[in-house]
Amino acid sequence: MWLVIIGTQLLAVMSSMIFWWLLKPKQRFSRISLVFSIFLINNIFLIYGLSEFWRARFYVYLVVSILQGFMFYAGLVTAVMAIIYTQVSKQKPHPIAIRAFAVLTYIGIISLAVFNAYSPVVHHLTVKVDKVLPQPMKIALVSDTHLDRWFGNQQIDKMVALIDGQRPDVVVIAGDVMNDSTDVYDKTNMHEHLSTLKAPLGVYATLGNHDYSGNEVAIANAVERAGIKVIDNKSVWLDDAVLLVGRSDATDPRRPAAADLVANIKTDKPVLFLEHSPDALEEIKGLPVDLHLSGHTHGGQIFPLTVLLKWFRPLVYGLKEVDGTQFMVTSGYGIGAVPFRLGTRSEVWIIDLRGK
Repeated sequence: MWLVIIGTQLLAVMSSMIFWWLLKPKQRFSRISLVFSIFLINNIFLIYGLSEFWRARFYVYLVVSILQGFMFYAGLVTAVMAIIYTQVSKQKPHPIAIRAFAVLTYIGIISLAVFNAYSPVVHHLTVKVDKVLPQPMKIALVSDTHLDRWFGNQQIDKMVALIDGQRPDVVVIAGDVMNDSTDVYDKTNMHEHLSTLKAPLGVYATLGNHDYSGNEVAIANAVERAGIKVIDNKSVWLDDAVLLVGRSDATDPRRPAAADLVANIKTDKPVLFLEHSPDALEEIKGLPVDLHLSGHTHGGQIFPLTVLLKWFRPLVYGLKEVDGTQFMVTSGYGIGAVPFRLGTRSEVWIIDLRGK
């Protein structure tokens, strides 16, 4: 909590400095009014956000804070370009030109962040396992759709179109299907759109931390009604060729240990393990699991978290093999709390699973 409060004041200081440079207020009253207004607005949003911590109001606060963070990036880029221009041309850039460049850079950063969030791409990956598999199985991996007011029917339709175009055998969703509740999902009739997501061997999902937010029963029921099978702490055979094991999120107080879910598995066929977070890497490795699929990290979603998260997590994004188990983490299809991605992009993974 205190980090949020202190961070808000630091953002206010930074924003004041940028606006001071951009507007060049000459009168003392104008300078005081500028700084006072920025601090006042920041703290109004802070109080508003903390009144509903880590829910809808707090997300609004995060958007405002991130937009100020993008101002810092724009200022940094402008400063670097000004230095380069000065060194090359041996003259200082025109004040109006450098300010116009700063504004355009800021708009460009925001535009790129929104584009990355709402323009998903499809990635392809071939995974080979040392098990018998009569024929390759094409798996569509989706995670963190976070269906809510900023991410709804239009994005669901895009996702369905992208997946249909790849013709996967099965679709798996690695948690955070919704963003805390079914309120917006129900109001905007997302069911009609989500229920069009289909695959020959079925569509399966596990729930994530934002699904286990006190509304997990309603969310699971809504997902099931859309024709998606929730496999929290269950397993299912895919065409009698691949065993898919699902586990609930760590926020589920009744979540079993991974070893308990796979303890009785005795098969020479591939075993897939689906859950929301990759944090159980140490728990999973060494178990009879060939491929572990997860999301949750968003790949950091916004720079510099895209880099910083790698210092604290064993795997943030991509494929990694540990003790015979391959771990695949997607940065997710949705956006979560804020409608921005900078350094990542919304995505769907198509995994071509092949046996020996």
